[in-house]
Amino acid sequence: MPTYRDQALVLRRLDYREADRILTLLTRRHGKLAAIARGVRRPTSSLGPALELFAQVDVLLARGRNLDVVAQAVRVPGPRPDPDPERAAHAALVAELADRVSEERQLVPGLFELVASALAEVSRDPEPRRPAAWFMMAILQLGGYGPRLHACAVCERPLPEAEAGFSPAAGGLVCADCVAPGMQEVSVRALKVLRVMASGSIELYRRLKLEPPLLAAVEQVLESQLEYHLDRRLRSLRVVRQMRSA
Repeated sequence: MPTYRDQALVLRRLDYREADRILTLLTRRHGKLAAIARGVRRPTSSLGPALELFAQVDVLLARGRNLDVVAQAVRVPGPRPDPDPERAAHAALVAELADRVSEERQLVPGLFELVASALAEVSRDPEPRRPAAWFMMAILQLGGYGPRLHACAVCERPLPEAEAGFSPAAGGLVCADCVAPGMQEVSVRALKVLRVMASGSIELYRRLKLEPPLLAAVEQVLESQLEYHLDRRLRSLRVVRQMRSA
């Protein structure tokens, strides 16, 4: 059975039969793939400690007829999500988005590095909401669905430094002349944060002071844009929203 090595992130896992698990892995060189880890749920398994959810691993895979088989797995040193429910929920959001935007064995340049970085940031940031929001913008930009933030998405005139509307169907912010009833209102402060995020400067983003109402306004824009373009509700996002409102 031919084998190959790669680095992988564990996005999902499903218990299978008595002691196996089926894993959804995002790999550095082969894209997203499904693999089976045989006997991984047994206490004596050498694979179990490495193949935790959201872990980054060096993995040896054997090609199978339907599923590849995990032959070896070694945990890559680095931060690990702790069992804190909020941190775990935001790590799950990152993993679900990575799963949704990738196709089986279709390599998306830059996706592995982006997801690995986001999971590490969620693991160590005192406020996991912040890196999760950053990742939402980054994944939109990577897929070519980033919201328009400098010109009106309807009339294409440059946006003034003023409150604007937001329409995911239009593709971004909408000026006062084009805004329609029911559109989300985006403050000047939220607009500036969104522009910093879209610039790709995570160092500048880390220095921003984001009070909960401001971060919530930014999240609302990004979540609406994501769910519109993915054309589905995200299970992990529903959990995160419930935690915020609790």
